[in-house]
Amino acid sequence: MAEIKSIASFIPANRLEIEELVDHYHSMSQLHYKTALRMMKDTVNRFRGKALRSVRWVYNQRLLLREKIVPGPNEDALTAGIRSLNYAVKRADIDPTQIDALFVVSESYPYAVKSSTAIAGKAGLTNIRFGVRGEFACKPFGEFLEIGAALIDADRCRYVAITATDASQGAPGDDLEFSASFYSTTIILGKDDGIAEIKGRTSVNYDFSDFVRKEGMSFPEHEGQGTSLAFRGMILSAVKKHVERYDIDPTCLPNKTWVIHSPNGSFPNEALLDVSNHFGVTLAKKEFDDDGRMLGIKPEVKVSNLAPNIANGYSATVPTALCDAIERAKKGEEIMTVLYGSGAGSDVISINVKQNGSKSANNGVPTVQEQIEYKQKISVDDYIKFRDNPDNAAKHIALIEYEPISEDYYEVEGCPKCGAVYFGDSWSKENFPDFAPPRKFEQLKGKCLRGIKKDSSDAKRICGEELETAKIPKRAKITNVHFYGPNVKKAAGQPGNPYWAMFDQGMVRGFNYNPKICNFTEGEEVKAVVGRWRPNPKDWVPLLYVPMFTHLRRDFKSN
Repeated sequence: MAEIKSIASFIPANRLEIEELVDHYHSMSQLHYKTALRMMKDTVNRFRGKALRSVRWVYNQRLLLREKIVPGPNEDALTAGIRSLNYAVKRADIDPTQIDALFVVSESYPYAVKSSTAIAGKAGLTNIRFGVRGEFACKPFGEFLEIGAALIDADRCRYVAITATDASQGAPGDDLEFSASFYSTTIILGKDDGIAEIKGRTSVNYDFSDFVRKEGMSFPEHEGQGTSLAFRGMILSAVKKHVERYDIDPTCLPNKTWVIHSPNGSFPNEALLDVSNHFGVTLAKKEFDDDGRMLGIKPEVKVSNLAPNIANGYSATVPTALCDAIERAKKGEEIMTVLYGSGAGSDVISINVKQNGSKSANNGVPTVQEQIEYKQKISVDDYIKFRDNPDNAAKHIALIEYEPISEDYYEVEGCPKCGAVYFGDSWSKENFPDFAPPRKFEQLKGKCLRGIKKDSSDAKRICGEELETAKIPKRAKITNVHFYGPNVKKAAGQPGNPYWAMFDQGMVRGFNYNPKICNFTEGEEVKAVVGRWRPNPKDWVPLLYVPMFTHLRRDFKSN
């Protein structure tokens, strides 16, 4: 029978305090009416006339939201998916070429044409036979679990990977913006010797249009048809159907660990209370103060609800909470996993844990809790910069320091003065058709062209140093990353190792080798990228420059 071979999550470090975002919009609403209306009409109208403490209370006490994760420059749903997929393969300790199917679940695909399953090649899954992306709001994860298990039981696949990943999507000023987050989880199914087994699944499907994004809309929105009622109603219907289908004794429900889709911190508790009232068991209860005012709903069972710390990751919310539950579970625990699909329905999956969580969280991959604790705070200004102009948000330059770990090298030409690296014939005339006159170009043949600008014949802009033959290791280990501001000019070379090469560690946007990479980890093994200078609209950018914003994650070291 098919079992869960491994599960792993990737939770980026950039965190924005939701209270600061609330304060930002509230301060805008206090501006001169015409100015504020022009800046953010919907937000101003929503916040105008409301006391700041009331708005804070809604998000902090009512919805239990503290922080959200924000995509950095050149990060999107698929870059996060690549990382969690790599983590899951590492935990499973299998050859990625043995994975025959990859299913990707998301509500924020960055490409309309290229399939999201293209991340398979980036993670080394070069032999997949089935590559499918799911669009069923937040609930295709449940469908793909059953389909993947069926493929394995039918001996059509050796291993099946399911990646759930989403980037923040919420219109500026909309309620969704305060809860939409960014993370990813991948689960790998195999035949035997797994960490957990799937005992059963029940699905309820319905079209309640509470959360939609119509064709051409940049952001999803709520249609005001009772999101809370749809959420609680469908989850209760799915749990009732699941209990009846598998003849589960309701008195056993308090003994299970519960993972319920968490668009915020309070909705799962409300759903637990509904299930409690229906079956007459204690899963949650209301809390009151001394004056009889309700403070909230407190779970009375073991739950995995990550929303207060990392907000709502859309399709990745339940898988990530499930990963956390498995990492902390003891052998024999049963997890009731409940997905909700934005008005499209609900799934309930019973999962039985076969080994202690400490064995599930293996091979040096950081656990969910470790990644939640490791964070770097960003300001509202940085967040708006990332949101409104992500391609120009990376204003830092990072130079990579590495240690070779392979005996295979690329022989390239490098500049001993500035450290530039040239692959192939990148200095030849064919690559600079707009550089004139030809006589000046011939004088620079074999010399460093760092600094050249398109449509320019000014030789003073060029380094001009004689190039030397340099060796770049095909595989290396990152030992350090140096960050510089956009106006700081630093020589790339260092004594004894004057050349810097472009490396790839699986977080490349667009799957092509692109010198925009985020989230390097100290000790991480990487591959060298063979390429040439690439033009951008304003300038020529050599491969040795890596625009970055996220700092080096020093606490997560590869074994």
